[in-house]
Amino acid sequence: MKYRPLGVSGIMVSEIGFGSWGIGGATPGPTSYGPTDDKESQRALKVAFGQGINYYDTAGVYGCSEKLIGKTFKNCRDQVVIGTKVGFLEHHTPQDFSRENIITTLQTSLENLGTDYVDLYQLHNPDLQKLPMDDIMDILTELRTRGLIRAFGVSVKHPNHGLLALKYKGFTSVQVNLSMIDQRAIDGNLLKQAKEQGVGIIARTPLNFGFLTDNGKTMSLDFGLQDHRSTWSMKQREAWQKAARLLSDIHPRYPLALLALRYCLSVDEVSTVIPGMLTVSDVFSNTIAGGMPPLSFKTMAQIRKIYNDNDQFFVR
Repeated sequence: MKYRPLGVSGIMVSEIGFGSWGIGGATPGPTSYGPTDDKESQRALKVAFGQGINYYDTAGVYGCSEKLIGKTFKNCRDQVVIGTKVGFLEHHTPQDFSRENIITTLQTSLENLGTDYVDLYQLHNPDLQKLPMDDIMDILTELRTRGLIRAFGVSVKHPNHGLLALKYKGFTSVQVNLSMIDQRAIDGNLLKQAKEQGVGIIARTPLNFGFLTDNGKTMSLDFGLQDHRSTWSMKQREAWQKAARLLSDIHPRYPLALLALRYCLSVDEVSTVIPGMLTVSDVFSNTIAGGMPPLSFKTMAQIRKIYNDNDQFFVR
């Protein structure tokens, strides 16, 4: 496993991180990836640590994921980097970025994680234009000064929100969707501007919600009612399945999922890539990408061309 700096924070994170939404299990409504086995989730976390993964990304609304992470790493807390989030009390409810909730949510996360500090505290999909950001930045700075967090960042719903976040000095990182199917963070120059300002990039959904784990031919598009993907239009699901089919022919030597991870790691601005992992098998499959060489300029150009030639795979 190789490690990269998380911006200029001084925190080093594994190139492959652990996205933990999935291991949180089913939550009310279409807000998760469905039921999971907590014992297998803990085994996956332990194997990930053994494979050199040190960054674990979670949130209080990701079911029981904070508690699983806390339980698994209670005896080696200083060897892992934990990022959690604040904003949602529950999925699909009004967000709360008040001083009281920022502090209360952190206290709850600390209890769930069984620790007295969080390495990275992230605003979760905030609408920055509607928030008193100067006050929020002051609160986050205060929590860092008190030693309750080492750094703070923002996880954005849309890359353009990341550009807004860069206007506020102090964010260590921006977490944003990035994959061969979703290159909006590149299109809008978010990655370039973040690098210029010393802000790290956490690339989430590198497998594009699972679509890049399949060859675009066999994956069922009929997701269960608890699966958040069931709320998307069938046209969008079909467009992303077509994307997987086209992209799977680029590099026959690599399984599509590995190509997808290596793509993100071949983007210089990226600090860490956080695919969701549910099982030990997922961990072994994903960590292989760290040992692969960067994709060539030619391959990166092929991926970009397919993306551009297909209306960027978004159904508008």
